[in-house]
Amino acid sequence: MLFLLALTSLHSRSAQNQCNDINDCRRLFDIVWGCLVTIFLCIWVSVHPNIPPPCPEAPKGIGLGFWHWWLIGSNRPFLQRLKLMTVALIAPEMILGFAARQFQMAHYLSQDHGVSLTHGFFIVMGGFVDADGHPIVTQKQLRVDSVVGQICAVDKSDIEDKSKGDLFSKAIALCQGLWFIAQCIARRAQSLPLTELEVATLAFTAINAMTWLLWLRKPLDVRNPIKLSAHTTPSNHVLSDPYPADLSGLERFGFLLVNTYQQDEYDPFSSQFVPTFWCTAYNDRDELPVLSSFITLGGQFFCGAIFGAIHFAAWGAPFPSVVEMWLWRIGTLVLVALPILFLLLVIGITILPSAQGKSPALVIVIFYSMARCILLVLPLSTLRSLPLAAFADVNWSVYIPHL
Repeated sequence: MLFLLALTSLHSRSAQNQCNDINDCRRLFDIVWGCLVTIFLCIWVSVHPNIPPPCPEAPKGIGLGFWHWWLIGSNRPFLQRLKLMTVALIAPEMILGFAARQFQMAHYLSQDHGVSLTHGFFIVMGGFVDADGHPIVTQKQLRVDSVVGQICAVDKSDIEDKSKGDLFSKAIALCQGLWFIAQCIARRAQSLPLTELEVATLAFTAINAMTWLLWLRKPLDVRNPIKLSAHTTPSNHVLSDPYPADLSGLERFGFLLVNTYQQDEYDPFSSQFVPTFWCTAYNDRDELPVLSSFITLGGQFFCGAIFGAIHFAAWGAPFPSVVEMWLWRIGTLVLVALPILFLLLVIGITILPSAQGKSPALVIVIFYSMARCILLVLPLSTLRSLPLAAFADVNWSVYIPHL
């Protein structure tokens, strides 16, 4: 869609908007392509999914069941990664909060059980399973005799060897992100305007860079867990429905904010994998240090406000219409203010448990979602009428002689 938009805009512009000197100008296609590549590389490198569900065996014969397995069953790891990438594209601050809570839990497990941070991440992501194939992800399971000992017996290098991340791909994404940021800074230094798409891309780059740092020690794209010989299922345990349970859409959306599941929502003894947005069990959440939990939660919403604040860079930019200008400004203010209001609401509910916060929280989520949709559409719609100065390229010879 973006490529069609770029080609249509190029065809519709008059001859005076075209560059006469290719060394001093850039095309609309160059702007769109640079932003697309930067967003894709940042999201691709920053997203670290949990252990995916096991792929079912291929059915015999080439029928409807075979094609369903070929499209869905055999591509479960890719579909899980695609789900995370979609959320990272629509709401990168949500993925940042998810990464922060996983980092907090991994660090706590590494300190509490004397394992490395890589081991802690591998536990949180469902990387260790017991003899029955159930993921070992709760403190109750970890306190079973010999479980921690068997986890410590797994060498850190063996876990890192299962990771699909490599230094080369990460270096390419890092260089592309730094190059894009340098271009944005140089354009503002030379009084050249940034397009709304470039401002939105800059916000994505900043948030995804922080996500990548939080997940730096988390193994990437691990397909199969490590099986231990210990049994962690209690003899008197009553199995509940496997994930996903019968939850409403609002409750599922809420897991993006808290990432904690109760037993009736997810039971590891009834499943062979953890949910896509799994971080910790509800009972284990109470064991986390209060200050650390508050810093993690506050950091998520503070970074969400920073994500919105970056959009202020286009506050005075020329827009095709007055309506689009005010939609951008109002959407930016909403993205900055509502995360802070939501944090204050959470603090108020924590201090006053009797306070009713479900309705205000729902109103905040609705308005925040509307603002995000607006700031996803406007960077594309404004491409139809960019100022001529937006096509002027940065004069790098000012900073690098003889370039």
